[in-house]
Amino acid sequence: MKHVAFFEPRYLPDAPNVWRVQGGSRYPSILGDLHQHARITLLMSGLPPKDDPHRCRLEQQFGVAFARLESIDDAREAALPTMTADYRDAIAERAPDVVSTLNGRMIGYNFALARAARAEGVDYVYRLAGNDLASRGAVAEAEGRPFYGTALYAGLAAQDRYAMEAARTVIAMGEGERLRAAPIVSDPDKIAVCRRGVDLDHFAPAETAPERCDRFLFVGRDSAEKGIELLERAADLAARLRPAISVSFAGDLAPRDAPQRHYPGFVGYDDLPRLYREHHALVLAASSEGFPQVVMEAMACGRPAILPRALFAQDFPTEDAALLVDLDAEAIAEGMVALHDDPARHAAMREAALAR
Repeated sequence: MKHVAFFEPRYLPDAPNVWRVQGGSRYPSILGDLHQHARITLLMSGLPPKDDPHRCRLEQQFGVAFARLESIDDAREAALPTMTADYRDAIAERAPDVVSTLNGRMIGYNFALARAARAEGVDYVYRLAGNDLASRGAVAEAEGRPFYGTALYAGLAAQDRYAMEAARTVIAMGEGERLRAAPIVSDPDKIAVCRRGVDLDHFAPAETAPERCDRFLFVGRDSAEKGIELLERAADLAARLRPAISVSFAGDLAPRDAPQRHYPGFVGYDDLPRLYREHHALVLAASSEGFPQVVMEAMACGRPAILPRALFAQDFPTEDAALLVDLDAEAIAEGMVALHDDPARHAAMREAALAR
């Protein structure tokens, strides 16, 4: 039986919501039945307590062995040689056949792991989870800093190319992500699209369907590339055109309320199905994404989505379950109004979402 080692972010006791997402939903949905085919080790520089319920579930139901990773946790360029050496030591000690990550990680971590794997003669699998370069660019733009064309950008792009080229397999979460990665590697055939699973018993549709699409939902973290301010402007525009329209913003945003905008704060995995069912469609406005898990979860609950055309045209070419729009407030607002005004179209998209 093969031995697969995943190099993961350290457990942060002062950030319980992060671990609730990772250990409670993300890791189980990615691991699936892998334990039936391979021995699994999760290496972390800080481990969750032995009695943590998510750790216990991963150990008992998914065959995970937790092990401490003696390494710095710093993806900045100056720290990469040290982190690479630490990763090499861990690989030599644990002797895995394959190394990879479960959590989407910044380029520096993947670069260090790719170098360590090559040096130790083991297979490395690069799991893409969004466009780190584009995300950094969005943050820099929001902060008024240059990024594209800088030495930092050039260095990160070179590290990304190295990691992809060194990988035995590159896993993309969606077709758009696969197309982005294809020109970077010499062998595009080694890129595989593999989305995370969804528990269809947990994420199930409501017994009754909404008569009209009034309540829209964003789920995600408060980061510049997620386009929250853009979506807030779109929500205000849509509400002025159709006062019945409202948008909820769930995630690590401070709970509050504004006219036609609601901020419930962080919503845990157990309560996500209820959140989806209480709304009528998902809406995202990100400038950089892989294939968000929230899209699959919402669609499993019978909720279609409004998504940026530039990111999702390859994944929803017929727009059966998702309405694709340009990334500006007016276009997003028009999309919300269009679904609100056409109950038959919304009903058809609900059925298409469930069918996916």
